[in-house]
Amino acid sequence: MPRLLKYTTNALNDVSDNALAVIEHAMLFSVIDRNFKGMNKYVAFAVAGSAYEMVVDNLKRKSPIESKEYLAK
Repeated sequence: MPRLLKYTTNALNDVSDNALAVIEHAMLFSVIDRNFKGMNKYVAFAVAGSAYEMVVDNLKRKSPIESKEYLAK
């Protein structure tokens, strides 16, 4: 995922968060769309999307070194 790379390394600093978020959520919705049916699809996307955004928000608040340690847990 692009934002995980952005916040755990010093790469992709010149790319905006919104562009990376669109890529990530499109991929996430595509994976969920193939594996879930009916209303469960939308519930799964809401849960997965919000959980992923919480992880990214936590990484934003830390330095790249602290973020690597967080992902290693």
